[in-house]
Amino acid sequence: MNPATIIGFISGIALMIVAIYSSTSNAGVFFSPASIAIVFGGIFAATFICYPLKDVLRVFHVFLTTLKKEDLPIGVYISEIEYLAAQSYRKGALQLERELDGIENNFLQDGLQMLVDQYPVPEIESIMTARIENAYEREMHDVSVFRTMAKLSPAFGMAGTLIGLIAMMQSMGKGSFDTLGPGIATALITTFYGILLANLVFYPISVKVERRLEERILL
Repeated sequence: MNPATIIGFISGIALMIVAIYSSTSNAGVFFSPASIAIVFGGIFAATFICYPLKDVLRVFHVFLTTLKKEDLPIGVYISEIEYLAAQSYRKGALQLERELDGIENNFLQDGLQMLVDQYPVPEIESIMTARIENAYEREMHDVSVFRTMAKLSPAFGMAGTLIGLIAMMQSMGKGSFDTLGPGIATALITTFYGILLANLVFYPISVKVERRLEERILL
């Protein structure tokens, strides 16, 4: 597991819980099924409109990936390339072909295979650069999905606020104040949910995914 991500989520949620219990004796008012339905339903409905189904479903896999620890040992691969260069210098290309099966990094393995197959150096460089660019574009698409969800969250929080205000105004017009409190609560809690999801979940995940992508591109 990635300790920084876990610590961030746990500490953020813990601080919110402490703040809630410190500010009211009835913490249950912060749980509103209607508000949850408005925010989550709206976010995912709008995201499904923006992106294909497979892209939206992929965000769950990406979210789980951010919770995992990922080591990118650049120094290990530099040492491996030095070793392969020495083997090639001493024993020739045939020795490189024998080393192929022992290479775990697919990118390095494919590049070495092209070297063994005597591809021209400019062509190897062109193919490998294209692979890097394609990987970057593909994974930046995941980042854009999370950023879209981060933008949508406060908007649907405001939508819940409007629903709550409309319900409140309607009850006041009929001379009934029984629904006044729940209407105001729904309005404010929905906004709270939208802001919390945007700033504690969706946007931080998008930053995390982008940073990991930059590290892999460097590798």
